Amino acid sequence: MTRTIEVVRVCPPYDHMRFRVLDRPLARLRGLLGTDADADPVALVGCHAIHTYGMRYRIDVAFVEREGYVLDAWCSLPPGRLLSCKGAWATLERPHSRGRWLAQGERVRLEGADGQEPVREEREMQQGEGGSK
Repeated sequence: MTRTIEVVRVCPPYDHMRFRVLDRPLARLRGLLGTDADADPVALVGCHAIHTYGMRYRIDVAFVEREGYVLDAWCSLPPGRLLSCKGAWATLERPHSRGRWLAQGERVRLEGADGQEPVREEREMQQGEGGSK
């Protein structure tokens, strides 16, 4: 079963991005490693450092603290790098895209993370969005 969170910008433009949650140590260590450039974005929950050793493509990265502030953000990070960000509660990763990415200082709402709406299971999402939350 795949858990996901929605990342929603608090200020315009109010777009939503869905991330697959990786909250186990080995899953966080792997991140996007071994995937293709069309992989789903991932949220490394409980992670404040990442690497791109062994990656085959560039990625976009954002370090987010528990209250949703983006502490640091990188676009088009090449393979062979190591990054960390003190105070980060989660690290968001996606294959590099020309689409808008998060910026340092921006605030996001992490729906499905700690005390907010429960993290939704993939099969619930496949059944549609009808019904109450």
